[in-house]
Formats: sequence, structure tokens, C-alpha cells
Amino acid sequence: MLSLVGDVTNTITGIIGNLGYLGVFILMTLESAGMPIPSEVIMTYGGFIATPGGIVHVVAVAVIGSLGTGLGSAIGYAVGAWGGKPFMDKYGKFFGINPQKMLWAERWFCKYGESACIYTRLLPVVRTVVNVPAGLLNMDFKKFMAYSMVGAFPWCLVLACIGYILGENWESIMGASHLLTYAVGAVVLFIIAACVTLYALVRMGVIPRKTVEKYLGFLLNA
Repeated sequence: MLSLVGDVTNTITGIIGNLGYLGVFILMTLESAGMPIPSEVIMTYGGFIATPGGIVHVVAVAVIGSLGTGLGSAIGYAVGAWGGKPFMDKYGKFFGINPQKMLWAERWFCKYGESACIYTRLLPVVRTVVNVPAGLLNMDFKKFMAYSMVGAFPWCLVLACIGYILGENWESIMGASHLLTYAVGAVVLFIIAACVTLYALVRMGVIPRKTVEKYLGFLLNA
């Protein structure tokens, strides 16, 4: 098992090492389309190779990863919309989707609605499987793409930042990749909660808007 994990990691780093940002885009496209390629490795290593260029290049890696996720999601959506359930029952295994995963994703999508396309990007298993039910249920494609990429960007950015911070030690986090998934989700949820809280405090007048503009003006003017 360790040998297999090592082979996958070596393949990913080799592709990104040779193709750079294009490699990140291609691999994230395949991952989001259902291929068993860990985005944790792709984006963390992507953040590492962007280190010489600074944080701006790290953000660029996250954007590219999100674009790849968008294209891969579109592929999954198309499979669901054009192939339908019979196609997935027969060929889903080639996209890394078994009946159990498919049922899980369908239930999640039906329970939480279209917004599931945003926050499922932070969850294991359903992260890539939810694309197909969106196509099967004829979700508006433009909305689907927008939701998918909005949900993918925080995931890609946090992972890229981890690779940037760890530098040459980026691979040390891979031994606990399942914990990394939940850690990223927790960080993103914390950021969202902080933003909502800050917005509410500004609206209530507890925190002057000028104070926010003074310290966070770079975000407001981004």
C-alpha cells in the first residue's frame, strides 16, 4: 500500500515538475472528473513549486486548480446529463464511482439542494461524485459551474498555502491526508464564519467600517 501511495505521489510530482501549472490543471481536471488522484497531493505540491514566486504565485496555483476542478466537474455533469443512470450503473467504475458512492451523492444532493455543489467540495468521497447527480437532475449548468468553482477555490487555496508554508517538507503532511481533508474544511468554515461575523458587526455598527477599510482594505478593493 505504501508503495502504491509512493508511486502515485511520484507520478503527480513528475507531471507537475515537467508541465508546471498546466500539470496542476490537467491533474485537477482528472481528479474532479472522478479519477482516483488525490487533490491533496496535487495542490500541496503545486503550492510548493510556487514558493519561489511568492504568495501571488500560490494564489495563481489555487485559481488554476479551481479551473481544473471546473472542467472536471463539467465532464461529470455531462456524463450524468447525457449518459443517465443506466450509463453510470454500467460504466461508473471507470470514473471511480460505484453504486454506493452514487447513492450517497444523490441523497446528499437531494437533501441539501443545489448549494451542495459548493460545500461538498470540502468533503471526501462526495467531492467528485456530486457532479453526476447534478447532471442527472438537470441543474442549471451555469449555476452548477459557478457553485463548483466557488466551492473548489478555498480547498485549492488552503492546500496550496500548506505546500507553500511547508516548503521542501510538503510531503510530510501526506501521511495524514484524511486528517488534512477535515483540517482544510475546518479552516474554510472558520474563515466563512469570521467573515459573516465581521459583516454582521459592521452592519450593527459595533465595528466602524473605516476600521475594516484600514486593516482589510486590500480585501475590499481586490
